[in-house]
Amino acid sequence: MTPTPDSGPLRDYPTAERMNLVERLPAGAPTYDVTDPYRWLEDPDAAQTTEWLAAQDQLFAAQRSRWAVRPHLQQRIGELLAAGVVSPPVWRGSRHFLMRRVGGQEHAVLLTVDPDGAERCLLDPMLIDPTGATTLDAWQPSKEGHLLAYQLSQGGSEESVLRVLDVRTGELVDWPIDRARYSPIAWLPGGEAFYYVRRLAPQQVPAGEEQYHRRVWLHRLGGDPADDELVFGDGLDLHNYYGVSVSLDGRWLSVSAASGTAPRNDLWIADLSDGRLGTPDLRVVQQGVDAQTSLYVGRDGRAYVFTDRDAPRGRLAVADPTDLAYGTWRDLLAQDEEAVLDGFVVLDGDELTTPLLLAAWTRHAVSEVSVHDLATGARVGEVPLPGVGSVSGLTEHPEGGHEAWVGYTDATTPSSVLRYDARSGQTSTWALAPGTVQVPEVSTRQVSYTSADGTVVRMLLISPTREPDRPRPTVLYGYGGFGATMTPGYSAGALAWAEAGGVYAIAGLRGGGEEGEQWHRDGMLGAKQNVYDDFYAA
Repeated sequence: MTPTPDSGPLRDYPTAERMNLVERLPAGAPTYDVTDPYRWLEDPDAAQTTEWLAAQDQLFAAQRSRWAVRPHLQQRIGELLAAGVVSPPVWRGSRHFLMRRVGGQEHAVLLTVDPDGAERCLLDPMLIDPTGATTLDAWQPSKEGHLLAYQLSQGGSEESVLRVLDVRTGELVDWPIDRARYSPIAWLPGGEAFYYVRRLAPQQVPAGEEQYHRRVWLHRLGGDPADDELVFGDGLDLHNYYGVSVSLDGRWLSVSAASGTAPRNDLWIADLSDGRLGTPDLRVVQQGVDAQTSLYVGRDGRAYVFTDRDAPRGRLAVADPTDLAYGTWRDLLAQDEEAVLDGFVVLDGDELTTPLLLAAWTRHAVSEVSVHDLATGARVGEVPLPGVGSVSGLTEHPEGGHEAWVGYTDATTPSSVLRYDARSGQTSTWALAPGTVQVPEVSTRQVSYTSADGTVVRMLLISPTREPDRPRPTVLYGYGGFGATMTPGYSAGALAWAEAGGVYAIAGLRGGGEEGEQWHRDGMLGAKQNVYDDFYAA
């Protein structure tokens, strides 16, 4: 790059040696010549690398020292971050659990609200470890809400250790279980046992494979984890991640298996009414199929099948849990050709004359929630939302009821929780972000543009309200991977930038989940170039 008169600092850029390295890949046909002139930078401990990085740090520090507006921007971002976050409630009977982080807190705190309305802190990572290096990775209350399984990892290791506490007293009631990274917890009624996922001990697997070889186990409360019953996973793909769930009545166990990050899974179901908790008779629901499918057995006895099988934008089918052959699935919510189905909850309380189903959708990266007749799937209404934004964490009373809760945010609305009352069809604010902030007035809109191959891609623009179409300094952000969806949401950095006169653009690149599973696949593996083309076109 040739420096221009007003880009003097470029003359001080550290020299990066360019090697004449060309490698022919892969070993078999067809092959390609791949140039890799900066491979020497892949060795982080080499003297040449550390010297180059130190010079880059010095260059950046010199530039940063000239940014007179930096202290103001830092202060403003801090003010906007003070809004904090709050999660939708997870209900167990008349008790509920939620996460909350106020401005200045390093980690969110897990709270419970007792049946009498008293709020208590159950887990605060900073009280456990004042250094901030311990994180609460996951938690799951028992079906009755009297016990809580939770997972902590220390020092950024993500090596979750599983513990159980008594919700009423806060006391630890079961000893730590290690090697439980990414483990779901499926409680059995009564809280005397749960299914979970744990890796085999290092001495039981080949060297270099210690992070793989997961299995599904049954743990009985108070028992030695070494004596836990092996339920599932022997002889299957060593890279498998497993999911487990148990229906509210404790009758149905479902187990899923996905290899690595592959967007597909196998699925099994077992009837636990025969008492074989440790050796359940798992029957195949889906195996060797290029699709993602999950199961939920409702209070009405129907199996709700949430799947993208033959429906890349997702659909919800129902079937008899005793016969889940693919031909028996009947669509309750068929695929919407313009929206992605994200989740659902059932409202079947005695207060309602007609049981209802709420479905969360993402329509071109913007959220909506529809209301349906539970028996037929017919659309009968929608859940009012306060703006063009994103919803998350749709929850209900698992024992049945007329209420649902959903997290909501948009470009100028910090984290909040809405409550929907199916009797009136109205929403109300259930919880606001814990901090008070003065949000700047900005213009937000969604635009469409065309990528290199003619594909239409959508992009959210956040800009000053005054002359929003005037050319301005712009930050363009995108991701395009792992099915992650770029939806409208509160961002202190984006708001501070727009308030200062810039434009913040968020592109919904292929590889994400904005338009469903095919959109994801159109930006992965051999199609990855589409992601860069989409970003360049933006």
